[in-house]
Amino acid sequence: MKDLLLFTRYFIGMLSLVSHALAALVAMMALGASAIAISEGNGYGDVLYFTLITGLMVVYGDIVSQTAVGKITSVLVGLIGLVFFSIVVAVATRALAKRTQEKQREHRMERGGEPKRS
Repeated sequence: MKDLLLFTRYFIGMLSLVSHALAALVAMMALGASAIAISEGNGYGDVLYFTLITGLMVVYGDIVSQTAVGKITSVLVGLIGLVFFSIVVAVATRALAKRTQEKQREHRMERGGEPKRS
C-alpha cells in the first residue's frame, strides 16, 4: 500500500509539471468537438462523446463523421488523444522508475550497504 501511495504522489507531482501541455491538448480536443459539431450539425453532447471516444482510441463507430471537415478533424483529434495519453504514460513510467529506485535504495540501506552515488 505504501508503494502505491508513493507512486501516486510521484505521479501527481510529475503530472503537474506537464499540466499546461495536457490542458492545451484538452482545449484542442474541445475545439475539435466544436468544429465537428458545426460541420456535422450534431448536438454538442453527442459530438463531445464522439471526440472523447476518438481521442481515447476506442472508436466504437456508433457516431461517424460524414463531412470532409469532420473526418479531418476526427483524425486530428485522434492524434491529439495519442499525444495526450503518451504524455500520461511517460509520466507514469517515470514515477514508477523513481519509486523503484527509491525502493532499491531502501533495501540497500536495510542490508547495511552504502547507497550508490550518481
